[in-house]
Amino acid sequence: MTNRGDLAVALDDYRELRRPKRSAGEASTGRSHSVLVSRYYDVVTPFYEWAWGTSFHFSPRHAGERLPEAHRRHEEGVGRLLGLRPGMQVADIGCGVGGPLATIARATGASITGLNNNARQIAKGERLLRKAGLKQRCGFLHADFMQVPLPDGHFDAAYSFDAMCHAPDTRQLFCEIFRLLRPGGEIAAVDWCLTERFDAADDRHLDVRERIEFGNATPNLLTALEQVAAAEAAGFEVLAAADQAATSDSDTPWYVSLQGRDFSFSSLARTPIGRTWTAAVTRALERVRIAPAGTSEAAQLLNVAADALVEGGELGMFTPSFLVHARKPP
Repeated sequence: MTNRGDLAVALDDYRELRRPKRSAGEASTGRSHSVLVSRYYDVVTPFYEWAWGTSFHFSPRHAGERLPEAHRRHEEGVGRLLGLRPGMQVADIGCGVGGPLATIARATGASITGLNNNARQIAKGERLLRKAGLKQRCGFLHADFMQVPLPDGHFDAAYSFDAMCHAPDTRQLFCEIFRLLRPGGEIAAVDWCLTERFDAADDRHLDVRERIEFGNATPNLLTALEQVAAAEAAGFEVLAAADQAATSDSDTPWYVSLQGRDFSFSSLARTPIGRTWTAAVTRALERVRIAPAGTSEAAQLLNVAADALVEGGELGMFTPSFLVHARKPP
């Protein structure tokens, strides 16, 4: 984990990225954004693991469904959508610690390579693959997903969960994925977007957007329409585009896991009370030098991020699960 000095510098750099009314696809400035995102995940990954397990993404929720069950259904659904099967070479774009990769590999038999710029997450993912018995056909590549050191047409298919929103230029990332796919290859990109209800003239909407972006290292959230346009500009044929979060049960919206309304012992860390308790405990542990300096600051940052996500969900101006299913022309 980084020390407080590193985190303070990273937070200053994230503030530099918070520029209102940015155009779609505008590149970020300052330090390399891929380095900033990697440093962000050095700090937050332990919190994510505690609260979310090995799948660092949101999922549409069905009535009575626990979050791990929703994750598995969501991930396996993407595998089916792409028609993944044994013998296919597949890219997991921004794979985290490999939870979705393991689930989809087990369900489909495909060989999957996780692309990740964070060495610590890859180390955790390697242990996960060994435990799951998937090392023979799955693995990780430590690389910036904006510039992947692999030849054109290397993959038969690609998918991503809640990761492309970290790109400084979404259109450029779609271009890189386009290059990596063979002709006829498909991508299923599930990602964070602003919905049609987002109003750029509404100060509250702008404030929520700023807090989401700052607290989650997402430099420039696109609208759903801009996300589709970015894929098309890269050369993809868009087969389908839809807000999957809208399929959640009305009493179990995607953000219920951050509100504490699906409370259980395993969900404690995601609830407002659990997040407040975590921040307080980490402050105390820092004082006696048991927890690394900066840990409580990271917990507070994630609290701000979680509250903003809930507010964005309640306003209907934000979705974490906008799906773009697209194909590279044969």
